[in-house]
Amino acid sequence: MQTYMERAAQVACESDIAVWVLLSSGNDDVEFVSLRPHLATQNQMPTPGEFTARGLRPVGVLGLFGLRPRCSFKEPLPPRVVDAIAAAFLEYVRVMIGEQFAATMQTAELVELERLYRLPDDRLN
Repeated sequence: MQTYMERAAQVACESDIAVWVLLSSGNDDVEFVSLRPHLATQNQMPTPGEFTARGLRPVGVLGLFGLRPRCSFKEPLPPRVVDAIAAAFLEYVRVMIGEQFAATMQTAELVELERLYRLPDDRLN
């Protein structure tokens, strides 16, 4: 069986999108720090003051590999907390790729429509 650190590293390295999950002691405040597609930098990391003020602690790593979610939590969390973290991660992913995906789909749609428009019309008059 893998340790938490091994599983967390695997999730972070193999996922297309991965975040480090920071959770407050009351389980009512969550922060995601991007690990992939961009490696976390000091500017993205909450400051030690934020950690203390918000009572944040690292609880795990979440990732998305294709359409499959992956996770590694270092401590057992109540199901309602895991559900809330999953919902927040889903929103994080939607915001992160939503606009880019919409623009890509619109471009692909326009290319396909233009291709269809250029096809010869073989219908009989």
